[in-house]
Amino acid sequence: MKKINKIFRKLALTTVILTIVTSSVNAQTTTSESTTELLSTSFEPRNVVKIEVGDFHFVPSQIGPIHVHVAPAVGYVAKGEIIYQVEGRKPVFLREGDAFFEPAGPRILRFDNASATEEAIFIDLNLEQKDEPFIVFEKELTTHIDRRTLPTLELDGKSMEKVNVFISEINPGGLKDLKVEATMIGYVAEGIITIKGKDGIQKRFISGSTFPIPRGEKQSLTVKNESSEVPAKIVSFYMH
Repeated sequence: MKKINKIFRKLALTTVILTIVTSSVNAQTTTSESTTELLSTSFEPRNVVKIEVGDFHFVPSQIGPIHVHVAPAVGYVAKGEIIYQVEGRKPVFLREGDAFFEPAGPRILRFDNASATEEAIFIDLNLEQKDEPFIVFEKELTTHIDRRTLPTLELDGKSMEKVNVFISEINPGGLKDLKVEATMIGYVAEGIITIKGKDGIQKRFISGSTFPIPRGEKQSLTVKNESSEVPAKIVSFYMH
């Protein structure tokens, strides 16, 4: 009987050790962030001297006026739903979390808030050559457009022909290593983050803010979710 009890004690101890080891391995292999590509698009090569950024807030049922982009634009729907249509193409339904591309040249017939009860918020980046405007409206505006200017990234004539858009979700208290080898503009879609560079300098960004990084400044940054309770989301626009 004593031998049997001894065997059972050894088995129990082995089970406890295996449980501890397994839990430790799982903790080490659990990632603190996940990244997904939202959009990859190309356009005619252009010498970009400025990336102008706008944050638009549309009231329920607001209709976007017909307009043209002289410079290609790329963006992200931060809240709500949008009906988007380029002339000669079918309307597209954009939902919160979707990225979009507005080509230079054709008329944008629709960029409307699809909801009659909720506001829509989207960010728009324009890749402008010298003296190009942010946007050109077909007719003089008769309604107010709530566009909030975000920091513009000035460049020294960088040749660009492609944009990739990624979204990263960082777990509460989690970290993300951000390796930047191209011109990049980051947008904090949700939460509060801190970015730390090799120089040790930390910068804090809240939801709705952007952080630009020009090409030529190859960096390895550490992004931390400042919240211990909710995830943070970052949208990264890489211009090549």
